[in-house]
Amino acid sequence: MCSDSFVSIRSLGVGINYGQIANNLPSPSRVAYLLGSLNISRVKLYDADPNVLTAFTNSDVEFVVGLGNEYLQKMTDPNQAQAWIQQHVQPYISQTKIKCITVGNEVLTGNDTQLMSFLPTSNADCLRGSFEPWTKQGDLCHNSSFNWNPRQFIPTFCRAFRQDLAVYLQSILNFHAQTNSPFLINAYPFFAYKG
Repeated sequence: MCSDSFVSIRSLGVGINYGQIANNLPSPSRVAYLLGSLNISRVKLYDADPNVLTAFTNSDVEFVVGLGNEYLQKMTDPNQAQAWIQQHVQPYISQTKIKCITVGNEVLTGNDTQLMSFLPTSNADCLRGSFEPWTKQGDLCHNSSFNWNPRQFIPTFCRAFRQDLAVYLQSILNFHAQTNSPFLINAYPFFAYKG
């Protein structure tokens, strides 16, 4: 029997990506009810939509909120980073479980090297410094979570990607190793299977 092979199984919860680019989507309050009924405990939101964050007030759902690519350049300025946190995170942090902020989304999949240059630690440090006063548990992530030290895997990990991305990945992974923050990956097994 398969169950005899396992001594214990520990669930860390089930999570989903909550995208909002579609037609006929249910309201955020309806989504909150639906996810609660399905025991979904973690959500990655691609932005920091106030309607969604408000709908999940006092719920047990943990959120990863996204800082969109359109904000990356502004985040090199500590004042801009602080303003983004104050507008998009601070109003919700006391009642909604925001655990992590992603910086950018799929930036390395394109060829925009200027956008890629905004990813490394300069903007991440600004955001992290702005985020820490609001929560002791918050992390800053580059667009789950792995319980490993990225420093151990940087050489192998970077070789598995396009060579022109190695310098960006090296910097990002060094940041996460130094700050002990999670590194998130968008895994699309369906597309790999389909291809």
